[in-house]
Amino acid sequence: MTMLKVGEKDRDGRQKRIEHTGRYLRASRTGGLSLRAQTRAAGINLTGNTNHGVRVSTRLAKNTQVAFQNGRFILRGRYGSDAAKFNLSKSGVTVSTKTPIGSFNWIRPGRSSAKIAGVQLRGHNAAAIQGIFALFASVYWLFGGVLRLFAGLIGGIGRLATAAQARRQLAEEEAARPQFQLDTVRTLGEQALTEHGVDPSTWSGRDQLAALAFAFLALGRGAATLPQRSTKNSSTPAAEAALFEDMHTVAEHWRIWVGTLPSEDIEPAMGIVTILARSLGQTADSEWRGEVLLALDDACLRDGPKTLLQEAMIDLTAEAMGVELVLEGER
Repeated sequence: MTMLKVGEKDRDGRQKRIEHTGRYLRASRTGGLSLRAQTRAAGINLTGNTNHGVRVSTRLAKNTQVAFQNGRFILRGRYGSDAAKFNLSKSGVTVSTKTPIGSFNWIRPGRSSAKIAGVQLRGHNAAAIQGIFALFASVYWLFGGVLRLFAGLIGGIGRLATAAQARRQLAEEEAARPQFQLDTVRTLGEQALTEHGVDPSTWSGRDQLAALAFAFLALGRGAATLPQRSTKNSSTPAAEAALFEDMHTVAEHWRIWVGTLPSEDIEPAMGIVTILARSLGQTADSEWRGEVLLALDDACLRDGPKTLLQEAMIDLTAEAMGVELVLEGER
């Protein structure tokens, strides 16, 4: 069976034409049994075949061959791509298209070819098979195109629905987000501090930062105390540990200023936040103020996603410090 090339594939992955091609012997379904020999000299090919006689051929130019076979002149030329290949012969020029099962000649269908399971067909039978193949291929591609279009529409509708849901969720969050006016809450904060004779501008920067951090990490989450920190982690930086201790100390100041924590009336507390932020920012340049704001923002994330109140604190602190917030992606 291997002599007939059964199981062998051509360059397109199809079963090779079932035939035997030896050095001198050739046997096929259409050509029968024949003996052939070939030699080449001075650019001329000389081929002898017991069924087809003697042929003398040479290459006239790239992809162009001229030959004489039993005294008959032959001209062959193949140019172009598989989608539109131009075929030159004595009788003129034709155009053919390569298909998965062979080749279809658009001008002279009788010159088409088809190969099915290694059986080579030519002529009008091959053209008819090519037509049937084209019909089924068209239906297949049309059906596939409809499926892809349908899948694209479903995907597009899904993406639109997801985007709409995200926009609605964002709108709901914005609507639920506390809104504070800087001047209004600052006045309330100044009143609360004046009642207790407190002037944060006279504090050290360390104390101001501790009081501001306590507001973000405790009051921003509606809690009266700071989240617990593990004392077993020896890798905690000394500066961070010291700030955490300072925040525990300053918590008592907050209880004096606004009463029971967490405070039911948050506006005075927000006003005190703006006063602390302004006092802290007056002694530093804009770059340092921005770094402080980013550090506070990162600290809020250590205990989970930021709350809406913490988001409002970020905005008020940035405004009080004179720091411009730019959303990611904005220019």
